[in-house]
Amino acid sequence: MADDGGGAGVWSHASAQLGELLDLVDEAIVTCDRPDGTIRGFNRAAVRLFPRLRPGEPASASAPPLARAGARGAKRFSAAHGGRRLRGRLRTVDGLAVWLVSQVSSAQEAEAALVDERARSAFLEEATQRLGASLHHSRTVRTLTEIVTPRLADASVVVLPPSGRRTDWHRAGPGGARSSGEVAVERLEEVPEIANALYGLQPHPTVISPQELDPLDNLMPAELVPGGEPLVAQLAAGGVPAGALIMLRGPERAPFDEADIELAHELAVRAGLALATAALYTQQAHTIAVLQASMAPEPLPAADGLRLGAAYRPAAEALHISGDFYHVAPSALGGVTFFFGDVSGKGAEAAVLAGHLRQSMRTLAMVAQESEPLRDLYLLNEIVLSDGHRFATLVTGSARPRDDGSVKVEIAGGGHLSPLVLRGDGRVEEITCEGTLVGAVPDPGFSLTEVVLEPGELILFYSDGVTEARGGASGREMYGDERLVDALASCTDMQAASVAERLELLTTEWLAGRPHDDISILTLQAPPRRGASLQRQPGSHASPPLPGRPGSHE
Repeated sequence: MADDGGGAGVWSHASAQLGELLDLVDEAIVTCDRPDGTIRGFNRAAVRLFPRLRPGEPASASAPPLARAGARGAKRFSAAHGGRRLRGRLRTVDGLAVWLVSQVSSAQEAEAALVDERARSAFLEEATQRLGASLHHSRTVRTLTEIVTPRLADASVVVLPPSGRRTDWHRAGPGGARSSGEVAVERLEEVPEIANALYGLQPHPTVISPQELDPLDNLMPAELVPGGEPLVAQLAAGGVPAGALIMLRGPERAPFDEADIELAHELAVRAGLALATAALYTQQAHTIAVLQASMAPEPLPAADGLRLGAAYRPAAEALHISGDFYHVAPSALGGVTFFFGDVSGKGAEAAVLAGHLRQSMRTLAMVAQESEPLRDLYLLNEIVLSDGHRFATLVTGSARPRDDGSVKVEIAGGGHLSPLVLRGDGRVEEITCEGTLVGAVPDPGFSLTEVVLEPGELILFYSDGVTEARGGASGREMYGDERLVDALASCTDMQAASVAERLELLTTEWLAGRPHDDISILTLQAPPRRGASLQRQPGSHASPPLPGRPGSHE
């Protein structure tokens, strides 16, 4: 045998005869003082796989796969080295670490490649499912770091796109450690690969040197995972940056190879899409919350000689905005002025137009000397026409107490659902208030109607979210006009606020938690005379169906 590590094996601790016998073995045999320590001996087959083997030298210098496996305490390994796919297993003999290494054949390599591909596909499928399980942006970021660590790296950091001079980061480290914080953008820009990834200029993951992370010591402390070359991947969707992913492996693991980099790229593509989707959802949810807050009706004013009530339940669907709106304001002439309407369609455009109309109506009420409902409707018709292809339904008017305790209600209608009046004897009357849709045609026709509410009587304005609420046994049946009439008839002797609350309660009970449109209710009531109590007439609890208003009962 040669003693220079050439074509034959070297055994400093074994007899020549034993060494010659071991050279006849096809499997590579390498002995070390410990699994990742100093080479003590090797046979001829080992020299073919690890040409740089020398006795007395560390395994990391000439047989890196053995050293890496030994450092992490592995009893087996599968790794690429010198253009070959190797498999090894560890044994211990007389205190020596003995590595038995063999080259994987073409058939075995194909089988191993198939197994690796299946594992890779399963990993990406699981990652896709986990990343898509939530639209909460911060939760999606944390999920990404949990997926990466420890499957692809010993530590990982997700840096979010800058929105100013600082930006957020989230980190997962060894042992399940989690942390987050902020970092100055100028510090990130000291590492070109990270800056390029953040700005969408690095489409493929790149390995960088550990020293390049020195400016970001608070982000990825050196003691977190010492050594190892970081891998930086861009997170983006449709060319829009969604962040940067930094992965770091310790010295006991193999460096990132081409297969690892490709897997990281596949994961980054999926993660970028998930993060971009979650960010868009978060932005939309915030915008809608602001719009909904701006659309929420203001508290009802106090008005002498009047009782007021209202109920408003926004649509239950996520990211859903409706165009319902109403407003009640004190009038300088006594009583109140009011408007109640709905813009066609849903979404942000409907909400914006509804806000525009509400602000226009409030402005008209402030500048006008007295209420002129018909004038207001004609002016609003021009506004809606100029705003585009939508239209609105609206009823507007005034309610003024009279000396005899009654209340005179003046109403102008623009295609909205006709109001209902609850009389003192429990009857429910529909108030005909004809008019075209606001914004539907350039030359609309509107009409003015007057109603007198005797003491204790009440007028109800409501949106189609009440009558079109779907529920019942099938979940598809509408609440309908007839049920609303019956419900209103059961509210005799109740105050305006209680009537509004009861009608909302009955509607939501009918919905039983199902999705619904906005539910808006407004009630105006003439207070009962002092000491008087309205009595419901026999048989008046449920009013008969109103002409021209079919209910939902068959």
